[in-house]
Amino acid sequence: MAAIFPLGIRMGATHYTIVPGGYAVVGAAAMAGSVTHTISTSVIVFELTGQISHVLPVMVAVLISNAIANLLQPSIYDSIIRIKNLPFLPDIISTKKK
Repeated sequence: MAAIFPLGIRMGATHYTIVPGGYAVVGAAAMAGSVTHTISTSVIVFELTGQISHVLPVMVAVLISNAIANLLQPSIYDSIIRIKNLPFLPDIISTKKK
């Protein structure tokens, strides 16, 4: 976006500059959220950057990447547990009779 609009985007009297670092933060948060399968990554990013203006893009990116990662692979923590053959709690199976 910064290469296409080097002077930013003008809407009426308001001039919006394009900050490539914002896109990098959103991408990093999405990657970290998908690897760990956690949504709390977005909260950590908000606290680290202090930029409330990036709330919506970060949350959307983390939610979408988390949903796709859940379909494709286990989280890094589950992978480590399986590789090291550590004991873990099995999935809970409902015992209700139908």
